Formats: sequence, C-alpha cells, structure tokens
Amino acid sequence: MGDASSHAYSTLQANSIRLINLGLTEGLSITLQTINIKETPPYFALSYAWDAQSNTVPIEVNGQIFSISLDLAEAILRLRTFRVDDFGLNNRVEWVWIDKICINQEDFAERSNQVQIMNLIYARAIRTLIWLGADGDACSGAWQLVDQIYGIFRTENPDAKFIADIPFRIYSDQYHESSMLPKWDHKLWWDLRRLFKLPWFTRTWIIQEVALSQEDPILLHGQHRYPWSRLGWASSWLRRNGYLRLAQIPNRLQNVDTISNIRRSRAPWRLDALLVTTSIKFHATDQRDKLYGLLGLAAESQNSTRMPLLPNYELGVTEIYTKLAHFFIQEYKSLSVLTRANGVSNDTSWNQRKHRFDLLPSWVPNWCDYSVLEREVARFLSWLSHPNTTGAVTLGFPEHYNASCRLPVRLIVCPNPSILKLSGLRVDRIVGTTQFEGGTEYLKECGRGFACLQLWKVAVPFLLEGKPIADWVGPWIKTTTAEQHLLCGRTAEQMFKDGVAYLYNVLSSGACHHLINSRETTELLHELSMGGDAEAYAALASNFCLGRKFIITLEGRLGIGPTGAQPGDLIFVLFGGGVPYILRKQGTGFLFVGESYIHGLMGGEAVQSWHRGELVEDLIELR
Repeated sequence: MGDASSHAYSTLQANSIRLINLGLTEGLSITLQTINIKETPPYFALSYAWDAQSNTVPIEVNGQIFSISLDLAEAILRLRTFRVDDFGLNNRVEWVWIDKICINQEDFAERSNQVQIMNLIYARAIRTLIWLGADGDACSGAWQLVDQIYGIFRTENPDAKFIADIPFRIYSDQYHESSMLPKWDHKLWWDLRRLFKLPWFTRTWIIQEVALSQEDPILLHGQHRYPWSRLGWASSWLRRNGYLRLAQIPNRLQNVDTISNIRRSRAPWRLDALLVTTSIKFHATDQRDKLYGLLGLAAESQNSTRMPLLPNYELGVTEIYTKLAHFFIQEYKSLSVLTRANGVSNDTSWNQRKHRFDLLPSWVPNWCDYSVLEREVARFLSWLSHPNTTGAVTLGFPEHYNASCRLPVRLIVCPNPSILKLSGLRVDRIVGTTQFEGGTEYLKECGRGFACLQLWKVAVPFLLEGKPIADWVGPWIKTTTAEQHLLCGRTAEQMFKDGVAYLYNVLSSGACHHLINSRETTELLHELSMGGDAEAYAALASNFCLGRKFIITLEGRLGIGPTGAQPGDLIFVLFGGGVPYILRKQGTGFLFVGESYIHGLMGGEAVQSWHRGELVEDLIELR
C-alpha cells in the first residue's frame, strides 16, 4: 500500500480479517480492526479497479500515514456519504472491507492465506459496492440507455430468471429500428462506449466480487448509483438478440453478461469451465490471479480434498498453469481443457496474448491476458454443460462431438511434468490450408460474406472433380459452421438451406459466376436454397472460421483448425477428446498445434476403424 511498511500490520491469525471502521473518524482517517471472520459486524465489501497511476494521496490508518491512489481515496470519501435504504443499519456504511488496505500486500504468505478465504469475505458481506470512479456525470447518458434496454428486456420477458428464458434472435437492422432503441449515430451509444472503457470491467477479481454478493451489488459512479441486476439483464438481452458482436457495442458488455450468468446460476461452476469462459474477457496485473481470482467461486472449493492447488505467490506462472492442466486432465479424464492450449509460435493466438512464457509446454492451457477483444479470438470448440438438477457447470464437448467415442483419456506416468504422455490414433495428414485473407482486419473491412467467399475460392481446387454437388455442399456447410447450428436456434436441415442460400447468392453473382461452370449446378443450388437465410449461415460461419484455417487432408477430408496448422501436420484422435487434434512431430515427441473440426471424424469413425483393426493405438508425448 504505497510506502507503507510491513510492521504497520500485526500478524493475522487463521480465519481472521481486517475491517475498516468508518464510524469513528472522518475524511481520510480510518480505523483498521482485526476480527474473526465468523464474528464480524455487518459490513460491505468494496470492488474497484486497482490504480497504477502515480498520483497518490496520504491516508491515516490507526494513526499511521499510508499512501493510496487518488481513485481509492475518492471511493472512501464517497462511502462516507453513501446511504443504504433497505437494511436499517443506521442508514450508512460503517464497516467496509477493501483489499488494498485490509491485506498486507507486502506479505506474500498473508496474501496467499487471505486469497484462500476471499470467497468467504465477499459472501459474508451485506453486499458488494462497486466503485467506478468520481466522474459519473460524463457517462450519465449511458445509464439512461441501459435503463431503456432493460425496459425492452423486461417488457418482452416479464418472467425471465435465466438467460435461456430470452429467445434467441439474429441481429437485424429492421428489428433494431422497431425496438425503438436510438439510432446508431445517437450520442447515447457513444456514452455507453465511454462508460465501458473504465478499467473496472476487465478485472478478473470482479467476477468473484460480484457473483458472491449476498444482495444485488450497487454500482457507484460519482453521485450516481445503479443496481447490478438491471445492467446484467440489459447485457444478456443484447447478447441473445445478436448485438454483442457488433462493432457499435462495447465488447466489455460480454463481461457483464458472463458475470451475471455465473451469479444467476443455480449450480456452482467447475474451475475449468470458469477459466475457459473468463480468461480472454478479463485481465489481471499478476497472471497468477487469472486462476487465484476464481478459486473461491469454483465447485472444487466446496470440497477441500479436490482443490487443484492453493494460492501461493512464491510459485511462477508456468509451474502453476502446468500443475493445473495435469489436475484437470487426471481428475476429469477429458481433454476439453486443451481448447485453450498454448499452441505453437506461428499461431495467431501467440501474437494476441500479452504475455509469453518460454517454458510453457505447447499442450498446457495459457490463461494469460489477451491484447485483443474476445470477438477477434477464435471460438473454442469445447462446450459448457449446465446441469438440470444437481451437480456443477462443467466443461466438455457438444453431444455430437464424439471423436473418441466417449473413451476416457489414457495417461501414461511421466516424471517430467512438462510432458503429457497419452494414447490415441493417428488418422490423417494435412495437405492444404488457407485462412481468411488479412485475418480479422479483412473481416472488418469487407464483412463476413466476402471472408467466407475467400475460403470458398481457395477450397474449390481441392474438391474432387466430377463429385456430385450434394456430396460436397453438406460437408462444406457443416465444416465452416463447425456443425454448431443449435447455437442460433436452427436445425441441421435449416442450416443446410441457409448455407446453400449463401453459396447460391455469392457464387451466382457476376463477380463469382466463373466459379460455377454449369447451369445445372446453379439451378440445383437455387432449388436447395429455398427457405434458407444466407445471413444466418454467414453469421455462424464467420464466428467459427474467424481465427482458424480451412484444412484439406490427405484422405480428402474438409476441416477447420488453428492458424498455426500447416501441410505435413498430423491429425490424431486422442482418447478423452471430443474433437480431432492437430500435432506436429518434434524429435521423439509432438507439439500440440490445436483442436479442429474435421468432417468425417467427429462421430467416432476413427475409433470404429481401430476396433476393426484398421488403425493402431499410438503412445504420444506432447511437449
């Protein structure tokens, strides 16, 4: 805490915390008291953005002078004037917990111990108070817009309790105009974008701080106050109506939607599910906190014997991430967590990450911060499963992703923790790849239709000459959408029509007519496209092709995989994996390139060939 010395803090006993008493002092003079967490008076917990600014102000703590950021000083002064209307606690904030002051930040052991009980600290508080900063008037229009969006949500969905209660709708300009929301050039949208530039919305720690609050958290922005639940439902409505992938909408609204879904969930979330869902959206100053900031929320924390590890700031990032990866794979017998594997250096994701850890193995998930928006990162192929009754939210694969026939992972003990030794089937080899021209910038400039067309132009030469159109259009559509039609509420049959409608529109246009060399083909495409929505296909295909390469294999299979994939890479079905994986030979082992969708391998075909004696089980060392 600035220039505070460690001797200003006494040693904390087990299950003890420090609380700030604002009732005995005024201004920037506070009293800090140590209390057993089971015997605390009613208190509030503050959530705010740690400020790295050089501007600090002095604060008196138990008679000693400390330095804190100007923003935190303004938060303390705001808490002194804040009144609570619904608890009868003398109508004021008297006791409050603030991590920067209540934890000795210079004591690694204390930090580690307090992080272990952080879930109790926030869960036992009356509620979380969120401090966004003193300049609330500058974004007042944003809160008006949030209210307007919330009003539309509640009018359309008066009984909604979960996000699934909001019908899915693909965004359209026509619906936007009929919704009575402001036009895109209205100042309110600018105010909303300005609001979500505030750093608080990206902190990993806020996930736990908001999700564990007993009562609805309150956002404090200058003199303005706003209930979290209204902001959460507004963001969820925007998501379900296709707004959150539009450039006009602040990407950080996805963060609000994610936290709100975790908060509303009736079931706890397993740690791997939390990490996959949050690691790209949220940031941390210390990359170990990408994990530590979620431990208190995780289902594993409810059983101390199943905790993958305890917070320990004396361990490095590589060691922590590697230990965690071993835990997930051994405990859950699944490779679903490899959806965020570190990968290879020629992959786009390497340049999208803010931090590189030279010793992190290619197969270990890299949870570190990204330097780009989530909408620019390849969508993962793993799947979150929400229980109908009891149990936890888990990470796995969609039901129809069944490459290894639900066989559990087969691990071989290896004394070197950087090596993952397991078994699987070598199935195919890549002979051709291509990706969106210009990557995400090409998408922004030309739109999703042109980007998909670019893939089509390159793929045509690989298609077998004389093959009936019905034989390759279906696989093409399934591959480019990763067979995820359910995400946009479509059946497989309807998505086929949507995809054919898209192909017919672009391939029968004047600029692309040369790609179809027969009138019969054009007429057949037109017939098959009846009742199809080209935009529905394009929206889904752009989601799953973004950040990936189109793949042709030696056996003539179509697929999509990581941008690091290249001709010569091998395609394996690894036991415990719902999808095929792309590996690259290196010495006596392999580098893990990434997950893939390969048409003709997603339903267990490789395992069936193995049972017939056509494939041989291999032992594989991933490095």
